[in-house]
Formats: sequence, structure tokens, C-alpha cells
Amino acid sequence: MRHSDIPQKLATNPNAQVWWAPVSTELATLLDRINKVAGPTGDRMVAATSILQAELAGILEIEALIPELSSAIRGGEQAVNARRAAGAFYTPSSLVEFMLTRTLDPWQHDNPSRLPVILDPSCGTGRFLLAAGERLVTAHVSSTGVSSTDAWQLIGPHLLGFDSDPLATAWLRGRITMLAGGEPTAAAGIRTCNAFDESALPSAEVDIVLGNPPFGTPLRKLGDAELLRKKCAAITGSPLGPYADLAAVFLLLASHALRDRGRLSLVQPLSVLASRDTQLIRADLASRCTTVFAWASSVPVFDADVYTCVLGVHVGVSASRSTISRWADLPARALAPTPPPPSGASWSTLVSAAFDVPDPPAIETNGTIADFADATADFRDQFYGLKGTIVECPGDLPPGHVPVVTSGVLDVAECAWGVRAMRLLGEKWTRPVIRLGALSQAMQEWATNRMTAKVMLPTQTRILEPVLDEDGRWLPSVPIVSVSAPPQDLAHIAAVLASPLMSLIALHRHLGTARHPQAIKLAARDVLALPMPSHTAFLHHAAAEFRLAQNASTNAKRVHHLQLSGACVHDAFGLSAADADAVFAWWTSRVPTRTAATQGKRSVHT
Repeated sequence: MRHSDIPQKLATNPNAQVWWAPVSTELATLLDRINKVAGPTGDRMVAATSILQAELAGILEIEALIPELSSAIRGGEQAVNARRAAGAFYTPSSLVEFMLTRTLDPWQHDNPSRLPVILDPSCGTGRFLLAAGERLVTAHVSSTGVSSTDAWQLIGPHLLGFDSDPLATAWLRGRITMLAGGEPTAAAGIRTCNAFDESALPSAEVDIVLGNPPFGTPLRKLGDAELLRKKCAAITGSPLGPYADLAAVFLLLASHALRDRGRLSLVQPLSVLASRDTQLIRADLASRCTTVFAWASSVPVFDADVYTCVLGVHVGVSASRSTISRWADLPARALAPTPPPPSGASWSTLVSAAFDVPDPPAIETNGTIADFADATADFRDQFYGLKGTIVECPGDLPPGHVPVVTSGVLDVAECAWGVRAMRLLGEKWTRPVIRLGALSQAMQEWATNRMTAKVMLPTQTRILEPVLDEDGRWLPSVPIVSVSAPPQDLAHIAAVLASPLMSLIALHRHLGTARHPQAIKLAARDVLALPMPSHTAFLHHAAAEFRLAQNASTNAKRVHHLQLSGACVHDAFGLSAADADAVFAWWTSRVPTRTAATQGKRSVHT
């Protein structure tokens, strides 16, 4: 039925008050009907749930109106804003079918003689449950010859759904009841409740979990955050970090609702794969489950402008399983499989190929940057501590003043302070400086500590863009990471960070933690965990070329020396010619225009 048919389906009252405007014709008609049933003093929500469950379950197009309807009855924001606030977005049918194929189908293959109990812990209008029910009904009708109605009466009670939206669950209950020929027990598993109530998700025992839980809300913003942290701590042994996404809580608790050999497939934000605040969840899953597949899309597939992934696991650790299948985009296409992530590592490798990030080649290492250097990242106190002390410096630097740089003026081996405009504390600057004497005592101590020899490394960039500051002349502003090391090692570290290989490794490890999946976001500890190469002679050449790049008189010369520096670093890591070419090609496709090289350099020593 089309949207335009909905008014004819409803018994409308043209004179009824409409309290939501502007609205579509369909929604206005539905609101009129609800207003009429509720009466002047009645509960509109109760009336709406009754109408949705008893009268409108047969109209599939009603599903699209439910967020708007819920928002209108509550007197809240428009539908799109209401969905954003709740972190709830409809899952594309093609993704639903993909997840069913990768989850329900293999379970049925392993358990041909029984029906699964299927749970969607945030079911909404039941896209997953209805699609799963259709598959089970079709199979049952084919094997037994019973009617579809009889099959729904049998299978309906095996479909469990929790959701706090009474309109969504009312429509879903009505839909399942209708498919089962009016038998209400078929929809007994659909409940309007908080999934984290003790009688819901924590006590559930099911064979399959499917769904798209609400995400985008860190635990620190939830009213019941402390309760949820305690629930998770009872499982993991330690509370989740305050920035763990709500969807990650669903992932953890839902995985514990699975019976032995049960399977789970949930949509998740990319941050779950690499966030430190969800590390405990990844460790818990790895200890009990085998990750079977992962899916991600290089473009948003929901109404929200967010990037998501799907994790598919089954309960039980398989010692024989050596790879995880990877999928991308819609319709889903298969990518090269990947080995399971090492213990304690991020899971970004499960989806990196979906974003055209190749797997790093084998390398020969000599420890990590932490063995040669220290790193520090500053925070809000240091950022706002500069407020009121910044001035524009039109000429020579006055005594007692130091130049301030932001990530906006840093490129690989280049600081454009005084040349390129930057924004700092909401204002535009070209030559910003601070007078040290104008800072508080604590800020003066901080500035003094930063005005030493260092490598400055911006974050949230498409490639790593280190700048060498051997004289300690620049004061870095948030979010620049400062790397300090003995003088003889500083240029070596800058060269390693600037190499195409290191950008690849960094993005491969931390994809999903930045605001955009193509950006590299590193904390200070992440920088220190990056590898150092084993062949020091090549590394000495790389450091020399990096210095020449930073002191180059033209951009062309800077690019040329960066190419040579990167080639030396690749030789220092023992990359083959083919691997070096591939890494350079990937890096060149990502670099800013000023750093873009017309041709990658494979090696200058082979």
C-alpha cells in the first residue's frame, strides 16, 4: 500500500485538532484518528499503541511514520532529530538480509532439527525479527506443507524483541499477530521495556542475536550510566570507560545471552573496534567467542552521517579457525580474509580493507618508539590556558614571546607559521605569539617544558605529518603530540613517522577512533607503540633526508627529499621492492596537494 492510501484506511475526523505542524498528509490523518480515539482528556500514547497494534499492522508504510508519530505525541522535536537523540536509525533491508545470511543460515545448517530462539535487543519495528521469521516460515512451510499462518503461530513465539518505544513494539506485535492469523501468543516475545532491565537482556537465553542497537551516546551522558558500568564490570572485571558507546554495552550483554554455539550479528559504530574504553569488551568476546565475519561500508548507509560496521561471532573459541571473512558496502562484496587480531590489539584490521586501507607488509623491527623517546599530548587546560595571552606579531619576535602553532599550519617536514593562516580559540591568526609572562605559573611551567627539542605530530590527519623542532622554538597547541628524545634520535623518529609505511600502520591500527574513518587519530601512547626499524644504517640516511626536506627552499625539493627519506625508512624495515611500491602508491593517493608526489620512490639502496 502506498502512503497516499493511508488516509483511506483510517476513519478520520476532518474537524479534529492537529497539534503537530507541519506534517505530511499521512501523519496528519493518523494524528486525527488518534485524537478522536483518545478524546479531549485521554492518553494519546495509549490510543496510538492500540491503533497501531489493532488496526494498522497490515500497512507496511506505517513503519516510516512511527518516529515522527512518537515525537509528535510527546511534543518533541521532528523525527530526524528524535532519531538522532535516541541513536536509532532504520537498517537497510539489504544489510538485514546480509546479516541473516551470515548468521541465521549457518546456525540452521548446524542445527537442522530445531527452531532457534532469536533476539533483537533493540527491535524497534522489527526489521530483523520479521525478516528472520519470514525465512523460518518459508523453510517450515516447504518442509511440512502447513500453511503460512500455522507456521507463524509456531515460529512467532521464538522471536524475542525488546524496545522502549511503545509505538514501535505495538506495531510489531500487531504485525506478528496478523501474520499468525490473529493469534496473540505469536507475539508474546515482543516487549516494551528497557533492554538492560534484569528481566530482559541480562536474563535472556537465546540462540541468535541480531540487530542494530542505538549508538552515538557515550556512557557518561546516560542517566543510568553507573548502573550500566556496574553491569559490565560484573562481566569484564572492571568498569567500562566513560566514552564507551552505548552500542558496545548492547554488544557485551547480548553476547552473554547466547547459548553454547549461539551466533550474534550486531551493527556497531567503528569506534568499538579500536576505542580504549571498549577494550574490555573486545577482550571478553575474544575469550569466549570466535569472530566469524566483519562488514563495513566506506560511505554511511543510515540516515545519520555515521560510519558503521557489523561484527559476526559465535560462542566458543575455535582453535582451528585461522581467518575472519571481511565484507564491504551494499550489496555486500567479499574482501580478502584476515587473521584474528592479536590479543590486546585493536580490531580495526577487521574493516580496514573496506576503506581501501591495505594490510601492512611484513617488517623487520627493533622495538618501538617508546624504546627511544617519550611523548605527551596536552588537553583542555593547556588549550584554554592560552586564552587572553595570544597576540599577532607583525614583525620580529619580541623578547619573552614565543610563536604558537596549531595542526593547521603543520605539514610533513614543514611549519607554515607566519605564512598560512590558522584558527586558535575561535579567532584567525597568521603570526600568533604569547608573552610567557602573561601566563599563569602553571602554564609558564608547561610552556617551558614544551619549548624544547621535539617532534610535533598533529592528529586527525590523513597521513602522519611530523615536523622537527630541534631548536625548541615552537609552542604546540592541542591536539599536537610532542615527541621528545635524545638529540641523536630525534630526526630518526621524525623520518620514521613521516614514512608512508608508518601512516599505513597507524591507520590500520586505529581506524574508527577519529571523527572520519580516513583520518589518523593517535594518542601519545599510540605514537610510542609504533615500531622502529632494525637496519640502522638506512635509518641514518632517512634522518638526513628528512632534515633536507624540512630545510628545503621549495616545495618540490621538500617532496623529493621526503620521498628519499621514506624510501630509506622502508629499506630500514626490510620491505621488498613490491611492498614498498604498494605502500608508496597508497600514501601518495592520500597526501595533501602540497606534499603530493608525482611518482613513488621504491628504494634508493637496492
